[in-house]
Amino acid sequence: MNKSKLIGILIIASFISITSCKKENEEEEIVFQKSELLSNIGTNLIVPEYEQLLIDITTLEATYILFINSKTNQNLSEVKNSWEIVYKKWYSVNMYEFGPAMNIGLRNAVGIYPSDTTKIIANTNSGMYVLGSAENVDAIGFSAFDFLLYRANSLNFFLNSAIYTQYGLDVIQKIKSEITTTLNAWNGTYLSTFKSSTGTESTSAFSLLVNEFCKTYELAKNAKLGIPIGKQSLGIQRPEYIEARMSAISLDLLYENVFALKRLFNGTTATGAAGIGFDDYLIAIDRSSLSNSINTQFTAILNDIEQLNLTLEEEMASNPQLLDNLYTKMQNLVVSLKTDMSSSFGILITYQDNDGD
Repeated sequence: MNKSKLIGILIIASFISITSCKKENEEEEIVFQKSELLSNIGTNLIVPEYEQLLIDITTLEATYILFINSKTNQNLSEVKNSWEIVYKKWYSVNMYEFGPAMNIGLRNAVGIYPSDTTKIIANTNSGMYVLGSAENVDAIGFSAFDFLLYRANSLNFFLNSAIYTQYGLDVIQKIKSEITTTLNAWNGTYLSTFKSSTGTESTSAFSLLVNEFCKTYELAKNAKLGIPIGKQSLGIQRPEYIEARMSAISLDLLYENVFALKRLFNGTTATGAAGIGFDDYLIAIDRSSLSNSINTQFTAILNDIEQLNLTLEEEMASNPQLLDNLYTKMQNLVVSLKTDMSSSFGILITYQDNDGD
């Protein structure tokens, strides 16, 4: 073979190789479109969930106003029912603490717990309060009603104090205002921004979504379960940190929180409609086993929560080992989500947790 022919063959081979690689890369790029994932999450999960949350808080407001006009035990029970519905619904959106929610600090405005009951009492005694001030961050939001509605002889406080009654209305209307602002921003320009921000840089919508997903799961594990059962206090139980301790719905809230996160992982709407989620992305990049493992772990955790028949405080006294086992399962899932899933997506986890695990 002469030299010129050899050079020609090498050139052709190189061209074929480059063309082949280019086609393979193009095929890899179109295997999974993150914009479709974000479109499903934004259009079919986030916006509808905020819309329903706004409906529920508006119902609570109307129910509370009826109670103001007729302060009976029956009407107080109706307020409690409406509060429980909207509190549970909150956990369908609390993992979206970026963009509009982050801009106004929505989680701090409505979701801090446990409440500072001493501060609430001081506010309702004096009537001199600014609910939007930093000093009142733990005297507002959904958790405040756990005290207002469920403290001993709560009806008498409403009957005997106009300030106490007004405080409850002010808290409801502040929550409603914060949710309305957040929803309006999503329905404005942010939804389109969210759908198109598919990069892996820390400021992209996709990166923020993955980070908040993992962060919210860790908050559920730590704040809702780990801290009360003593995981940060050398095994000494801290029941005073139980969420919704007086109403005793803390395990229901934990379930709703974890269930909503599982729905987000699978891109499933509140009505059960299937859509594109993190699971589909993992499958597309040949991580089906990880996707299956995460779903299996979510299911096991939810099943364990459902098997707890007592309140969290009662379970802490009667069945601490069951709670410890549940915590271990929840901790194991942290590794799958925060390490395995995020690295598969090429996402850097930028938040810091302080659970000591």
